[in-house]
Amino acid sequence: MNKTFQRLLRPALRPGVWAVTSALLLGGFAFAGSSAAETNSAPDHTASIRIAGAPEDDNSCDPLATASPSTSDGGLDVQRIIRRGKLVAGIDTNSYLWGFRDPNSGDVQGFDIDLVHALAAAILGDPNKVTLLAVPTDQRIPALQNGLVDVVVRTFTHNCAREKQVSFSADYFETGQQILVPKDSKVTGLNSSIKGQRICTAKGSTAEGLLQGSAYKSQEVPVENQLDCLVLMQLGQVDATITDGALAAGLNAQDKSLRIVPGTLDTEYYAVAVKLGSHDLVARINAVLQSYIGGGAWQQSYGKWIKPITGQNSAPPAAHYTG
Repeated sequence: MNKTFQRLLRPALRPGVWAVTSALLLGGFAFAGSSAAETNSAPDHTASIRIAGAPEDDNSCDPLATASPSTSDGGLDVQRIIRRGKLVAGIDTNSYLWGFRDPNSGDVQGFDIDLVHALAAAILGDPNKVTLLAVPTDQRIPALQNGLVDVVVRTFTHNCAREKQVSFSADYFETGQQILVPKDSKVTGLNSSIKGQRICTAKGSTAEGLLQGSAYKSQEVPVENQLDCLVLMQLGQVDATITDGALAAGLNAQDKSLRIVPGTLDTEYYAVAVKLGSHDLVARINAVLQSYIGGGAWQQSYGKWIKPITGQNSAPPAAHYTG
């Protein structure tokens, strides 16, 4: 682990203390537990990897292709988790429906959090044997590369550019980029209507890459987390937000003065990310996903978190197992 990340984690590692990010925290790692106590310092962004700068139209891989499922616990990466007795997961605490802190109980919950607990239950025999580490969007890959987390389960889009930096499980959710605007906005899509508009995106997101590659120039306002875009829209400091449709639905659910522009800008898939080359862990996660999806737990979680907001039925994409 490098000194930058050791410095970031030090404030959160005091015994009995849990930390949480807030809506306006513009960066930093924080442990997310059942009770909030403090936030830690902002990260050194020289360590960041800006995925938005990578070629998002790189079609050199099949984002649905993945390793065949395996229930073996003998691999080095799986054994490391078992010996530790905890699954360390990079998650979000700022995305309503996906990973957020319940204001009443203080618990971190959501669609992605349900999956984290399912992984812990399968690998460690206890869904609560998890350590949740809140990571900003553009720190997901560095967190894996520096060994801070075992997995990232954080509305993480699986694409070919990212496959060069981390390894992915089977995809567990299909979505697409959408535009969120005030109800009276004249923005109609990623077209001439965004010219001169202040567009909010999360750093390191596929939305940022999509906007930067657009022929229709606008004023990009980059932030650490999508929730910051909602705050800036409410303050009138940005005119629109581009983010995954699944995340846009969560933001819209929190503010009915906004609307989602019809249509998606692309097709994307969420997957669990692990350190590049952790093939045994990918295969083990795929076995968990196979059971999680086939046994009905995926639909149960979707019905609890996502369907009440979107009103739409859904199913995860079919995996292409490569052996």
